[in-house]
Amino acid sequence: MKKNILIVDDDFDTRFILKRILENEGHSISLAQNEAETFDILFNMPIHLILLDLKLGNSCGFEICKKIKNNMNLSSIPIISISVSQLEEDMIKAIEYGFVDFIGKPFNNKILITKIASIIRMKEEEEQLRKSRKDLIRLNRYTAIQKELLSQEAEFSRDLNQFLDAESKKEFIREKFSNFVGAKLFTIFSIDESKREFKLFVSNHEDMPPNLIVPVDKDSIMYEVLRTKNHIFLKDFSKSRHKKSGRKKYTSNVVCTVPLMSGHRTIGVLNVNNPDFSDVESFDFEGRIVRTSRHLAVSLHNTILFEKVRDLSMRDSMTGLYNFRHFLETLRQEIASAERYEEPLSCIMLDIDNFKSVNDNYGHHVGDLVLKELARSVSISVRSADIPARYGGDEFCIVLPKTDKTLALKLAQRLMKLFSGKEIRIPDNSRRVKVTISIGIAAFPEDTRNMEELMKMADEALYQAKSAGKNRIVDYVK
Repeated sequence: MKKNILIVDDDFDTRFILKRILENEGHSISLAQNEAETFDILFNMPIHLILLDLKLGNSCGFEICKKIKNNMNLSSIPIISISVSQLEEDMIKAIEYGFVDFIGKPFNNKILITKIASIIRMKEEEEQLRKSRKDLIRLNRYTAIQKELLSQEAEFSRDLNQFLDAESKKEFIREKFSNFVGAKLFTIFSIDESKREFKLFVSNHEDMPPNLIVPVDKDSIMYEVLRTKNHIFLKDFSKSRHKKSGRKKYTSNVVCTVPLMSGHRTIGVLNVNNPDFSDVESFDFEGRIVRTSRHLAVSLHNTILFEKVRDLSMRDSMTGLYNFRHFLETLRQEIASAERYEEPLSCIMLDIDNFKSVNDNYGHHVGDLVLKELARSVSISVRSADIPARYGGDEFCIVLPKTDKTLALKLAQRLMKLFSGKEIRIPDNSRRVKVTISIGIAAFPEDTRNMEELMKMADEALYQAKSAGKNRIVDYVK
């Protein structure tokens, strides 16, 4: 391999002879006569080997060698002494000062070339060993970091899977995920492919609505990872072709969006923004998010299945509304909350007027149809925070948190207008059945602070509505 060799000698003939010999061996040669020229060359171009005369007029080769070895940027360059002196003390002194070899004048060309080739080869091997050592240290450091990261990821996954229900899992993710991956902001969306929309599962964006629905947009980065089933890591989102979200709180253009895959099914998308550090590659930001997304996907899928099973256990199989057992549990919790925060709560009881005659005249299959239609009307009338349930038979009940009797009455009137007197078509029959409902209302704490009494009062108000002629609303009066 061609090397840059510096020859330092004040004798022109010596410089010329050495230059010719070494150029014939394929090396590039630089020449210097004194100390000043020597360091000028050393500071301005890379030199791989120096041939240095021990006596340079008023300069001493030993001192020049010493200065070179004391310079941290030059100390690794091997130096061969060249001298007419054959004294043993000069050879020993040369070794002490840092020369790697000693060549006497006049030169034996073969010995000169062999020694230089040997020293260059040794230098290359030394540099390779040094590089290998650095690579090994770097690999050991990287392995240790990765081992620690994998240990942390295993611990995170274990802690994450302690929770099956959605609320506990959301709370854990909000508390732990941001610090774990080293990012300030994140969102996790589940995907409803039938409705073509993303639904927010959890986020640490303080101003993001908890029930946010995002339509599937073909220009969005979430759609792209959903379509390709591959993650996207962007160091500068502003230069990408994806539509911007318009959020101004992002302080960095670094974005990592990952499809949440459970088996072959995509159940959601993870978005991570604003890393806590500028050198994302050194901290394996991308890799850590991708690996963690696999744990999140499986855990989220388990939670979705758990919530579906739990929801089914809380639902009435015919109407799809909550069953009476869940209604009681919810009412107990809501009353405790209302009492703690001194908030109102209302309870509505309703049933279908003359429902027995519907079954007797039209059959139970029509009676079931009427019940389902009433359940649909109830679902349309109530708010997202309300809890509608089937009490039993043709009787229904609704818990209205943070609602006084006046507001409950308005909701009851809306339901009455929507359903009472409505003609329901009987399938495979030209006939229609018209039914009405009666409604009773009681409120906490206006009427009582006791759960059992609240239900009895709502039921009593319903009885009064029936007794007064049906198809009406009655609020409980003491």
